[in-house]
Amino acid sequence: MKKDVCRGAGRMEFVRRACLPLLVAVFALACTVLPGGGGMPHGLAGVLRAPAALAASANATVATPKAPTAPAVAAPVVAAPKSPAVPGVTSPTVPKGAAAATPEGAKAQTATRAGTPAGASSPSLSAMIGQMLMVGFRGAQPQAVAPSASDMLGMGALLHQGRAKHNATTADAARAGAAGTPATGASYGVNEVLFDIRAGRVGGVILFDRDVTTGSPERNVISPKQVRALSAALQAAAGASPAGLPLFVAVDQEGGRVQRLKPERGFTQYPPARQLGQGTTGETRLRAVAMGRELADVGVNLNFAPVVDVDVNPDSPAIGRLGRSYGRDPRAVAAHAAAFINGMAHAGVVSCLKHFPGHGSARADSHLGVTDVSATRRPEELWPYRTLLRPTGNAWADGWGGMVMVGHLYDNRLDAAHPATLSRATIDGLLRRDMGWRGVVITDDLQMGAITERYPLEEVVFRAVDAGADILLFGNNLRWQPDLAARVHATLTGLVQSGRISEERIRQSYQRIARLKGLLRAGDAPLGGSGLGVPVLPDAGDDAEQGRVGIGVGTTTAP
Repeated sequence: MKKDVCRGAGRMEFVRRACLPLLVAVFALACTVLPGGGGMPHGLAGVLRAPAALAASANATVATPKAPTAPAVAAPVVAAPKSPAVPGVTSPTVPKGAAAATPEGAKAQTATRAGTPAGASSPSLSAMIGQMLMVGFRGAQPQAVAPSASDMLGMGALLHQGRAKHNATTADAARAGAAGTPATGASYGVNEVLFDIRAGRVGGVILFDRDVTTGSPERNVISPKQVRALSAALQAAAGASPAGLPLFVAVDQEGGRVQRLKPERGFTQYPPARQLGQGTTGETRLRAVAMGRELADVGVNLNFAPVVDVDVNPDSPAIGRLGRSYGRDPRAVAAHAAAFINGMAHAGVVSCLKHFPGHGSARADSHLGVTDVSATRRPEELWPYRTLLRPTGNAWADGWGGMVMVGHLYDNRLDAAHPATLSRATIDGLLRRDMGWRGVVITDDLQMGAITERYPLEEVVFRAVDAGADILLFGNNLRWQPDLAARVHATLTGLVQSGRISEERIRQSYQRIARLKGLLRAGDAPLGGSGLGVPVLPDAGDDAEQGRVGIGVGTTTAP
């Protein structure tokens, strides 16, 4: 009888030891799948660690175990982003946990909780350089990540899917895709660009409707709903970046032949600049307001328009033949451009004047090779810039929320050695010192034939920044390079570390960019509403409705 009692007690003890881990595992699984259980480990590897530890503790003693309690879950620690591994370029390493241990790290965490961008007051060199890079990528939406090897039988991925179904909102979807994955192999898709944005290596992206190198009719644009979700994921990643600044999500949406968001994808077809130039500036503004609202609705906050090239040569392959200019009269071009900019600003979208110092007379296309305008460019081609950017009596010089794009145009009267995008005499001299422009300057796509045929990547990056450009645009469409973002970021980092470019020069560009991005957050609208700082000029008022064109150009001396 005594043996039977002992044997029964042993069985009960065995059952207690066996059931305890199982109960904890079920508890953890419920916490993961049910609402409010997001703090538990996501994969089965994390779920099984707690019961395994408790089982080991139970085996160490024969005492009756206490009821299991939920383990305390520590706050997640986000490691500092690693610099891209590029041969020949090294970056200083940050000790693990250093950010949290230093006053600066504590300040950044406090600022993030208060809604202020982390690192805004004292950004790192890496973060400042990242804001200067705008890149293109392939793909229209984040891709599902395969379960890791530690997820037993793929249950970790199953748990993720269960949570996603329960929390199926746009914000959660954006946060889920914000982390992304580092660029690997021949891919640079949505996941990879999300990773670079979150790591602070990219400050802007450009969207294309088709892929030039593959010939595919699809790239980043499928439908309004898809572009809206893509923009949300991109902005979520930017919000988690070291700088914490909004991301520039850009397109070329001029209307006419140059329009990335097309009717066949569910968007509105807009008339070309040439057609608008034949009407009133009031009509141009109304069209721009409608276009701007459509862009803002899908999360696009930067439009590479209007074109302010004067139609000097109607047979110019990149401008005249495509109807991209408002006309031959520089006064009318300036007036319609002002109306377009005001329409975009009304919708909270940043505009960009292009292509400085004037593409309208060119006989060649800079997409294909060097475009020499030394013998063709006329003084009046600078009139729109002098009118719209003049510092005297014009609030735009200090407050206009826009930028200027410099074209790959060679004029030996300005610079006998380099095209405008790589010319200090053109950007820092003519545009900044002569015209007084204090805002952001962006290059045209630095992968166009006019640049790639003559300059290696490091020289392109050095000369563009040294010339005064703030944002380097790499469309990654005319030429495909999956590691482009990491290479450019590492190249510019190396140029600073070697002393060829000063950190102060990088800081100047960062401050201009941060100031412009700050305007996107002003006001109540999702993209800033009227916070872009553009006043309503006479061209958009009653005079324009009567068909009269003018923004005070009569008081400006022709160049």
